Amino acid sequence: MCASETNGDLADFFEPLNQKFRIYAAKGKRRPVSHPTEFSGVPETLPWQNRVRSISTPSRSHDEDQMLERFLQSLAGDYVPLAVVVNEQMEPLHILGDSDGYFRRPSGRQTNDITKNVVKDLAIPLATGLQKVFKTSEELKYTSIRIHWREELKTVQVRIRPLPGKKGQESLAAVFIEEMASPKEAVGGGTPVYDINLEAEQRIHDLEQELQFSRENLQATIEELETSNEELQATNEELLASNEELQSTNEELQSVNEELHTVNAEHQSKIIELTELNNDLDNLMASTRIATLILDENLNVRRFTPEIRRIFRILDGDIGRPMNHLTHNLMDEDLLELVQDVTHRGVEKEREVRTREGDWLQMRILPYHIGVSAISGVVLTFIDIGLLKTVQNMLSDRETLISSLYRASPVGVSRVANRILLDVNDQLCQALGYSREELVGRSARLLYPSTEEFEAVGKDLYEQIRKHSIGTMETRWRCKDGTVFPVLLNASSLHPGNPENGATFTALDLSIRKQETVKAQVNEERYRRLMDTLAEGIVYYNAQGEIISANPAAQHILGLSSNPATGQIAANPDWTVLREDGTEWPAEQQPPMIALRTGLPVKAAVMGLADRQPGQTRWLRVSAIPLFDPGKKSPIEIYSIFHDITESVETGHKLARTQHELQELTRFAQPVLDALTTRIAALKKSSETASDPHAWQDCTCESLNMLQRLIEKIPTLSNPV
Repeated sequence: MCASETNGDLADFFEPLNQKFRIYAAKGKRRPVSHPTEFSGVPETLPWQNRVRSISTPSRSHDEDQMLERFLQSLAGDYVPLAVVVNEQMEPLHILGDSDGYFRRPSGRQTNDITKNVVKDLAIPLATGLQKVFKTSEELKYTSIRIHWREELKTVQVRIRPLPGKKGQESLAAVFIEEMASPKEAVGGGTPVYDINLEAEQRIHDLEQELQFSRENLQATIEELETSNEELQATNEELLASNEELQSTNEELQSVNEELHTVNAEHQSKIIELTELNNDLDNLMASTRIATLILDENLNVRRFTPEIRRIFRILDGDIGRPMNHLTHNLMDEDLLELVQDVTHRGVEKEREVRTREGDWLQMRILPYHIGVSAISGVVLTFIDIGLLKTVQNMLSDRETLISSLYRASPVGVSRVANRILLDVNDQLCQALGYSREELVGRSARLLYPSTEEFEAVGKDLYEQIRKHSIGTMETRWRCKDGTVFPVLLNASSLHPGNPENGATFTALDLSIRKQETVKAQVNEERYRRLMDTLAEGIVYYNAQGEIISANPAAQHILGLSSNPATGQIAANPDWTVLREDGTEWPAEQQPPMIALRTGLPVKAAVMGLADRQPGQTRWLRVSAIPLFDPGKKSPIEIYSIFHDITESVETGHKLARTQHELQELTRFAQPVLDALTTRIAALKKSSETASDPHAWQDCTCESLNMLQRLIEKIPTLSNPV
């Protein structure tokens, strides 16, 4: 039953087997008791631990049990005598029939023994008969047994029959008690008549024989005891001597006990030290941040650090668990096989492994030594080498880059330690005419035409390296064919803190460079002469709009001045820049600044320079051209070309003024001409009536014609040439 259930009113029908788990066994059916002193039809059963139960007892349903019970009860009164089923423990299991007068409950402690619960006259026959029947497995019958019942004497016969059963079932016997009408009925059939006097006499004889045997044994025992007493006396004397020895031994033990107390105290301190050492070891293993897994000789988990959870799915409760029960996240690794190989061979293994998350680890599998040649497990350690792999990749890329620079460098490159060539590139081999095998491992003295130059480089150049970690020096080298050529050596220490570890050298052949320098000097001189002789001014501006150079014509035209100390060129502060219309021109809007800002050329712009002191103006035609580095969008320099157009501008201004004056003259002459024409027309009319008008008319017409021609020439004069 569960914890909340109870047997209630049925407690009498169940026997508790386990009170804690509430396990009960049914006691079977009980026949109702009609009288308090009447013997119960079903005796109390022993606990299940003390009884041998049938292994294959067939179970019956509740209805069949009731039917069988009713059938037996109906037979008990008329056909069946009093019958009792008894086991080997003398316990009545079932009673059929009226037991009144045969069974009784004695006072005192209750028991299930049938010989204790029957009347006194039946106790001895039942005890004797049941023992014989269980021993021989044969039926037995006693007759003429007189019993006292309610102050009356009656004769009964007892028949005991073993009940058949299967192997492994409990042995049972059926006891039938029948009341006899007269003692004569017990004579026939050869059945033994139970004579209590004869049986008692036989029993007394047997007991006397047993008593005699016991007396003889007792006498022998007494003699042995007397002998043993003497021996014990001697032993007692020995024990007294031993006691004295034990007392001395006790004193020794007390001293030993004191020593043990001292040793115990030392052991306690050792235990404390071991505990602290164990704690230190745990903290040390945790502080190293190294994933560690320790396995015993059976490859079971003994100890691990918290970092191991990055590799294995392991819990604190997995101590003692086999390793093959754990799963890991390493790629392409059979850890169990590796661990078993280390266990069998006793040789550690080390390799780089990678997790499924992409982390790189350095795995070491070491045998767990407990002696010189004794192994008792395996230790697995995993160290994070992600940063190391990154550095290795960087170093590999750097080495690849350096190798490519060695191969692609247009100058000779070598690595030297203690003035011994350790490595050279192909360009250096080609320049010197040696192969790589002929140079590597040789002294650098091979490259110098004289010992003096070799020692001079060792003194001056290496002194620069020791002081500044770098150095530069010009010297001469000798090729394999004996040709001597100038070189420029540039050196850098491999380890600035320790220059003795070596240096890297670059060697530049100066013979070609000097030829190119001479050519460059010639071209520069040609360019300088061209700049100096040009009538046009040329000015260079840097990316910040500052003048960096100007030819003499520009300096003369613009009135530029240079500062010898700084080398800067500055414009005349008394000059003002004007537009073509005469207005002032801001510096940020002038052609060089526009070309610098936009990156587009500005051509043929007219610009005026007005001198504030004399009041003169100089006019220039300016072009600004930007210069670019390859691949860049912003100009790095601007050069501006300009020439003086002051005369052309001033001529244009004079023509403009003349045109303006002619236009004004025309504007004033035209009304006069119109008035004169009108007056002449009037004179013509009046001259027809006058005498001798021809002379006046001719003069007037001539003047008019001259004035007309003058007016016609005015538009022609007004146009600028």
